Amino acid sequence: MKTITIAAPVRNRDWIIPQYLLKILEINYPKSLIDLHFVVNDSSDRTFELLTEFKKDNKRLYNNIRIDVMNNNIPADCRDFTIRNTYIYKHLSNLKNYIMSKTRTDKLIFIDTDILVKPDVITKLLKHGKKIISGLIYNGYLTNDEKPYLYPNIMNLDDNGQYRHIRNYYIKSASNLLCSRVQRVDLTGAVILLDRSVYKTVKYGFHSQGEDAYFCKMAQDNGFELFCDLFAYSHHIMSPVHLKLYQKGEMN
Repeated sequence: MKTITIAAPVRNRDWIIPQYLLKILEINYPKSLIDLHFVVNDSSDRTFELLTEFKKDNKRLYNNIRIDVMNNNIPADCRDFTIRNTYIYKHLSNLKNYIMSKTRTDKLIFIDTDILVKPDVITKLLKHGKKIISGLIYNGYLTNDEKPYLYPNIMNLDDNGQYRHIRNYYIKSASNLLCSRVQRVDLTGAVILLDRSVYKTVKYGFHSQGEDAYFCKMAQDNGFELFCDLFAYSHHIMSPVHLKLYQKGEMN
């Protein structure tokens, strides 16, 4: 079986980190084969303390749990276009590149800390034998709360070289799929499984559509194909309000 690192940069997530870590703990892959690596950056809440408590309680279960702190006084990500292009995308690229430089396992899976995965997320993604494959999330809760599936984390390039969200019946119905459905994509992220051959050769960097766009373009330029298994669906919790809806069972 493959050794795997689950990793994420994390900032000011004490409103969701307990639920996030619970979902990580529930992943049904041998914990002795899993490393956890979190990079706390510019947090002003209890994120670091909560991660430290989790490490203390669960370090005997996992091969390793690593928590780094990297404070660079970067402005908070308030989803402002200028701040994201000036600071956030470069900063996240540096953090993810740092994580990749420290990873030694067969596989690396980035799982953003506002995403609640299902127990079989790793087994679902691993079984396809792809070098790069993601799970599916919806990003549209802040844009169109009734149709969040219109903005998934997967995109393709159009004829003009612009990334466009992929929208089809299977994406809309992802939470109800009964078997794997693999989609070829040009851009993905958020819950993404990378082979060692990828994360040791491909880097993150600045792109106006986010650091994932830079990474995916670089991966394709290096001959790697990108895929998403729509069956590996996870909930993207974009705010404390959405967390309450999730806990009430009112989110897709």
